[in-house]
Amino acid sequence: MVDFPKPIDPFEHVRIPEVKEATEERERKKPLVQKPVSKKLFVYLSFLKILSNLLNAFSKKSAKRLDGTPLHKEILTIKKSLSSLKEKNLCQDPEYLNYFAFVWMKFLRDYDYYVLKNEKATNLIKKIIDEINEYPKNSEFTLGYYISEFAGYSWVPFPYMEMLQNLHLEDKKDPINSHLSHWISIIDELLELI
Repeated sequence: MVDFPKPIDPFEHVRIPEVKEATEERERKKPLVQKPVSKKLFVYLSFLKILSNLLNAFSKKSAKRLDGTPLHKEILTIKKSLSSLKEKNLCQDPEYLNYFAFVWMKFLRDYDYYVLKNEKATNLIKKIIDEINEYPKNSEFTLGYYISEFAGYSWVPFPYMEMLQNLHLEDKKDPINSHLSHWISIIDELLELI
């Protein structure tokens, strides 16, 4: 068999100087190794964190006026959300499911921050939190559980949607004695006190 010569590559001996320098420079660079954190620094930062937690635990919460605060706005928003659910069955609306869970969680977070001057207002807030957290009675997973797990925000469980639908249907059957009407009346009473 005849041995044919290989084709000649016209770019075989041509090297571009910038590429050659960049490749050589990359090879010369050593990979960056992260230095470990010194034990002294770690102990110092841990001490500061513990001290900060202790100071926060012993600092007194000061009583504040709620009008115009985020907590006041969230109470109003929760009332509007419950009123919207009274008027229309929103259990299939993903925006409503997301919004209701998000506002409720913000409300709980801000409630921990503010101290109310009025003890009756504090009791009303505790009452509405307990009632929503325990609805429906004798259920393994309650409305409060689903809301606390950001149902509607990162996941949409069917029991959560069913609970909201039952609240709406219950209000249509008996608007005076429904849970929604009761919760809205508690919020109205609370807003008068704040």
